[in-house]
Amino acid sequence: MTPRLLLAVVLWAGCAPCDGREAGPSHPRVQCRAFRYPVAVDCSWTQPPAPNATRPTSFIATYRLGVAVHEESRPCLQLTPETPSCAISDVQMFSMVPYVLNVTAIHPRGVSSTLLPFIPEHIIKPDPPEDVYLSPIPGKQLRVQWEPPRSWPIPEIFTLKYRIRYKRHGSAHFRQVGPTEDTSFTLRNVRPRARYCIQVAAQDLLDYGELSDWSLPATFPITPGK
Repeated sequence: MTPRLLLAVVLWAGCAPCDGREAGPSHPRVQCRAFRYPVAVDCSWTQPPAPNATRPTSFIATYRLGVAVHEESRPCLQLTPETPSCAISDVQMFSMVPYVLNVTAIHPRGVSSTLLPFIPEHIIKPDPPEDVYLSPIPGKQLRVQWEPPRSWPIPEIFTLKYRIRYKRHGSAHFRQVGPTEDTSFTLRNVRPRARYCIQVAAQDLLDYGELSDWSLPATFPITPGK
């Protein structure tokens, strides 16, 4: 092939609209997270709107257990066909066979699909702990208390562990303690009349998945007993 012919082929291949047709529809960007493990896996996706679309994009979401195409597909539950999210409610615990989610977007210009394989334990990420409360106690100590995230089912059985980070007002860096399975922790040797900022994060007890985002910061003007 001559250099001139090769250049012509490259230019033609990189020029999708040269024939007057619009580029095909983009594929949904899909993500799944097990913040309600083991009750459900929740998935969501984004889809850029089609130019000059007169009706919204609808979606068909299905999943199967196993990567083989002949495996039975089941619906991933959506509120409406236009809802860009769905839930898988039959989670098989500790199975090394991956789930495969298939999201098909139906556009005015055609259809596009995305396949996402995952193992539920690998995508565990709890929501942050809630209701973080601080109270000074005698002896230059500060008690930190919190509640498990309401979205996490049966925390008495499916236990979480927690990490606590804290810093004094004006400090550039957090100090971190934990993990602990309790929903309270006592910080010792806090400075009298100092103001502390404290946050808590949760993780699956067996270290599956990843740490949650940090909770909303709790602050307290500390004047502990001496």
